[in-house]
Amino acid sequence: MLVSFANGLMHPVATTSSMSAVKIFFLTTALCLLGGCNDSESNRQVIKIDGSETELNIRDASPSTLASALTEINDVLQKQHSQSHAWKKSELSKTNFELANNSSAKISEDNLHLLETSKPLYVLSDGYFDPSIGSLVRMWGFYTDKFPISQQPPSTENISQWLANKPNFLDIKVNKTTISAINSKTQLDFSTILEGVASKQIKTILGRHQIHDAMVVMGADQFTVGDKEARPWTVKLKDPFGGDLGQIDLQGNEALFSSGNFNKFRVAPTGSRWGHVLNPKTGKPAQGSAAVVVLNSDPVLADVASTALMAAGPGNFHRLVVRMKLACAMMVTEENELLITTQMSKRVQFFRNPVPLGEPIANGDSCN
Repeated sequence: MLVSFANGLMHPVATTSSMSAVKIFFLTTALCLLGGCNDSESNRQVIKIDGSETELNIRDASPSTLASALTEINDVLQKQHSQSHAWKKSELSKTNFELANNSSAKISEDNLHLLETSKPLYVLSDGYFDPSIGSLVRMWGFYTDKFPISQQPPSTENISQWLANKPNFLDIKVNKTTISAINSKTQLDFSTILEGVASKQIKTILGRHQIHDAMVVMGADQFTVGDKEARPWTVKLKDPFGGDLGQIDLQGNEALFSSGNFNKFRVAPTGSRWGHVLNPKTGKPAQGSAAVVVLNSDPVLADVASTALMAAGPGNFHRLVVRMKLACAMMVTEENELLITTQMSKRVQFFRNPVPLGEPIANGDSCN
């Protein structure tokens, strides 16, 4: 995972052990995922960038082919980090600095692509996915590597002032390689789409190297490469209240993305958790939702939707699932209630049973 605010509800059955600070790790021991090591094993490789790990579990590649693919993937992830990190030194942080001081700024080709990719998804999510709220994220103190956050939250007055002058993502104007925004609070943060975009690039690289049976884990999110005839990859779903909530078998070419309030959070005055996912409409951390999982063939949509559903909360789950055409999605609320689509309920094997909050939502016949 690159530096991202899409923390997770899921983790692979085989977790990544601590590594030394080398970018690519070649592990000689094969990894057996849950489901057994029958006739094929997976070779696990890890790319580490700025403390974040991208894990590749490959079943069908020679050492030389895999090494070549890993080099390309490492280059893609390194470039994305240098281009699009919202608060560490990057091309995007330069753009944000210029925006804050001049109302216009140069933007790199990669970040312009992220901007244009985000526009229809911003509309589709009814604004709950909003890459223009970097100033709000900073105000809440979530631009840090150290969690939980214990310092004082922004005051009610500061939040009200931000809302009164809230940026509008669609107001950002593009003129070739320059963007402009009248609102000085406009600060771009693409962290909730970066992994989805990187996933597509990695899938292309693996396909070019004729690797057709793999699962890639980016932090708490994962996607598979392969067809439906391949042996599935089993991952466990982390329970926001501790332990594992269940598990799910991923078929070929599926993406499982999540968001939750249990890794990156600040401690509320009451002692409860305020997760890192912010609701752009209230200026505050998401309320009511503890964890969200989205399963889709499109990793970009899955990435964005998991954040949007988390931010929107339980009261908007049904409406957003229908609006975003998500056949496979689920939410566990802070009250241990479950909201889920019909197709998702068929895919998840629960280890315990949260309290159903209504009947499953019928919204399509296939997760893909």
